[in-house]
Amino acid sequence: MTEGYEVSGNALDRSVLASLRELQDDGDPDIVAEVGGLFLEHSPQKIAAILKAVENGDAKELQTAAHSLKSSSAYVGAMRLSELSRELEIMGRSQVMDGAEEKAEKLNREYKQVMMELDAEIQRSN
Repeated sequence: MTEGYEVSGNALDRSVLASLRELQDDGDPDIVAEVGGLFLEHSPQKIAAILKAVENGDAKELQTAAHSLKSSSAYVGAMRLSELSRELEIMGRSQVMDGAEEKAEKLNREYKQVMMELDAEIQRSN
């Protein structure tokens, strides 16, 4: 990621959401609303764990929390969030925390954008 990283407003890869919709069965609840809702419900704890791990310099916890967010972010199409999570996971695994605070701040900004876009996508689905 570059130093001047900015959230562009396209935090979600719509092709991932389209692929999820292809799994939709007639009569079932909207799959994007279901999966997106679960992400929005569980991700705040993951973000909080990442931020706390960085604040405490806890590389092991950073690795664990970032790994979990990486996977769930990719599943809902939040690819930049997933990539930032991957980078933090690697930092935790290697126990090199230099720059983790700045990267965690970028992750938190990206997460806020993902939340807004995913919530709007869920509202459109309902």
